[in-house]
Amino acid sequence: MTTKHLLVPFQSDQMLEGVARQVTADINQSFSKERLERAAASNERVRLARELHDGLLQSLTAAALQLDALSRVIDNNPTGASKRLRDIEDMIAEEQHDLRRWIQTLRPASSPSMVPNGEMTAAIEKLCCRIEQQSELRIRFSSISRGMIPRNLADEVYRLIQEALSNIARHACAHNGRVSLEVTGPRVLVVVEDDGRGFPYHGSYDLSSLNKTRRGPASLMERVASLAGDLTLTSTPAGSRLDIGLPVGHRSVADKLSP
Repeated sequence: MTTKHLLVPFQSDQMLEGVARQVTADINQSFSKERLERAAASNERVRLARELHDGLLQSLTAAALQLDALSRVIDNNPTGASKRLRDIEDMIAEEQHDLRRWIQTLRPASSPSMVPNGEMTAAIEKLCCRIEQQSELRIRFSSISRGMIPRNLADEVYRLIQEALSNIARHACAHNGRVSLEVTGPRVLVVVEDDGRGFPYHGSYDLSSLNKTRRGPASLMERVASLAGDLTLTSTPAGSRLDIGLPVGHRSVADKLSP
């Protein structure tokens, strides 16, 4: 049996050049400065919304919960109620300070500022103490730092730890939590764990598998992904653990387009 081959005429040079020009035009359109700027603006809106959710909204929710608890004990325990009022006042004052500092970071800077090791450690220690005051959770914090990191990354690390601890205090039914921070040159490593009831599902999951199965703390996962980081969530009936790794040198699309 003889097989007949269909001969396809070879395209002319002019046709190939036309295809090449079209491909080049498509690439230029896809990666034009205007398109990247629009993407950067969209990313920036997402980042601002995430900051307000993970920072200010979390703190306002905590203050509202404390005020609700205060209304139930103010008649029977005026001394305790007075102390709780002072704690709420201190918390709101600190949030005002954090909000002013965050607004300051939105202004263009000639060069990225760096955060000394002691400053970042002190801020996270203060955060742990504040969450202890707002909940029944006891938190142990440890830090190993061999270098400074950019302030914008330090702010992101702070927010990641804040959201993780807030989630534990609200949902995990835990008594103890632990936060570990390690800065080792090119990477920042964060571990947050608790002795609560874990997530409704058990096992170890990376960021990709969590996204595929639509599981895990969504806002925290989005923040890690936006920083080109990696995350592993381990959940057991005896508690849960988050391992987060972030590259120190990562720059967002908005940062790359800024002068």
